[in-house]
Parts: sequence; structure tokens; C-alpha cells
Amino acid sequence: MEKTPQIRRESQDGPHQEAAIPPGSSRRSLSNEPANPSRRRFLKKAALATAGTALLAGGYASLWEPNHLEITRFNLSLPRLPSAFDGIRVVHFSDVHLGFHMDEQDLSELADRIAGLEPDLLCFTGDIVDDYSVSMKAAVPVMASMHATLGKFAILGNHDYRGLPAGVQELYPKTGFTLLRNEHAVVERAGQRVAIVGLEDNIMGKPNPQRAIHGLPDGMCKLLLMHEPDYADVAAQMSFDLQLSGHTHGGQVRLPVIGAPMPPPGGRKYIQGLFHVGTDRMPLYVSRGIGMTHLPIRVMCRPELSVITLKSGK
Repeated sequence: MEKTPQIRRESQDGPHQEAAIPPGSSRRSLSNEPANPSRRRFLKKAALATAGTALLAGGYASLWEPNHLEITRFNLSLPRLPSAFDGIRVVHFSDVHLGFHMDEQDLSELADRIAGLEPDLLCFTGDIVDDYSVSMKAAVPVMASMHATLGKFAILGNHDYRGLPAGVQELYPKTGFTLLRNEHAVVERAGQRVAIVGLEDNIMGKPNPQRAIHGLPDGMCKLLLMHEPDYADVAAQMSFDLQLSGHTHGGQVRLPVIGAPMPPPGGRKYIQGLFHVGTDRMPLYVSRGIGMTHLPIRVMCRPELSVITLKSGK
């Protein structure tokens, strides 16, 4: 994200005789002399430049960057991924925050972008609303229009528990997304299977990974959806092959050198992008999310839609 030299004038007048001071009047001090016209123009221009810079920065942070979605694409190899799933596209998005500067029209534009990516799996990692489930009602048909050949799956984020969390849960079946709360779903392709596992939020809920994977074979490839990315330190000690998370918004505001100055609880260690966690180097991908919260701005942290092409083997 993104001085004129000051001209100093000196009097050229030579010595002169002081005029008499009329009774009742006082001598004018230098501080009462008329302002230098060049200095006045300089100060006016500096003030206008400062105001203009502030307006441009504010417009960039609140209007330009939040509305310029970045699509991140990369390949990821999973040793236990069945060969039938080699090359599948997982489209991952997070943190829509409907009701806080995001509405069904914004979601509709996102749905168009997702459709163009032709996902095999569509995964949403929480915070569909910012506060109340009513914000989701108008967006239900838009969510229902999203399509993925192997299914679409979602979990709750910490904001989804606010107000009337039961309302959010009741609306999900109408969207066609499978909402996973400490449970799993199995997807099949050419006779081979992969598990999609979803946990409750780690701040407002009670994640129970043991319950979520109960009944699954130990050797089955398991993709984990978990809102808070720092939970990866726990997940990496279990039998998960990949964790997808959101929550952090990438920091939402990032500064040069410093990075994200105020990452949220649950997202202070892994803030954005790809990590490999634990002794087995479990991949973790942290999305910067779609929407915003607290402040309607993004700085050096564009909203993100990620496309992960999974490859089987090393």
C-alpha cells in the first residue's frame, strides 16, 4: 500500500527609522505578521494530500480489496489417497459472515465463481453468518445451487453458535450441504472410499475427534474440516491426512514485516496458507475466507477461494 520543499523568504529591506508609536497602541510582534503566502499554500496542499491519501487508503481497504477475490490453486499429494481419487478438485471456502457487509447477492457471485471451478468436493469451514441465523435465510437458495460431483460438506464456526445456533443447523438441510458435527461422511468413487470428517468449533462447541471417526478403518484416507486452524496440533497426532480450516481471515489486516497484528484465538499459530504439522507432517490449509467481521476492511489480505487438486502417493 501504498514534499515539496518549503520556501523561506527573508526581508531584503535595509535599515530604516522606526515610526513613532501612537499613544494607546502597541508594537506588533513577529508572530502577528501576515502569514507567508507560499507557506500557506504548502500547508494547504499538504493537508489536502494527507486527506486524499487517507481517503484512497480507506477506499482500497473497504471497497477494492474486499471485492477482489483471489483464487489459490495448488496440488497436494496424500500417500493414503486411493488411486480412484487421484486428481480430484477440492474447492474450499470459509467465513462468509452473512449479515456483516455480505448478503445473498455477494454469495450468488461467489456461487458463480465456484461453478466455474467444477469442484469434485466442495468444503465450507464455518461462519456462514456473523451473528444470527436470520442472515442465512435469504442465502439458502444460493447455497442450494452450488454443486460438486462427490458432494458438498460444511461445519459450524464460532459465529454460527451465536444468537440462535439451532436456526443455522435447521437451515443447512435446505442447502444441500452435509453439516458435520463430530461425525463423518464417506464418499465413494470407482469402488474406493474417502472419509470427510467434521468437528464442532473449538471455541463455542466441543470437538470430539474420537467420536467423529468412530467406525472408520484405520487405513482410510480422512479429510478433516475444523474451523480453528491451531487445532491441527491435536489433529496431527491422529489419523487425519489433511485439515482444512478458516477462522483467521488471514489476519484480515496485514502489515509489512509484522504480518497479522491481531490474529484471533484459535488461529494465532497457523494464520494463512499451507503448513505441514507434526512428526508425520499432516498438511493443513488455512483459508483467508470470504467475508469480514468487526471491521469492514481488508488490507493486504484479499478474500480467497482455494482449489486443491489431490494426488495419490508421495
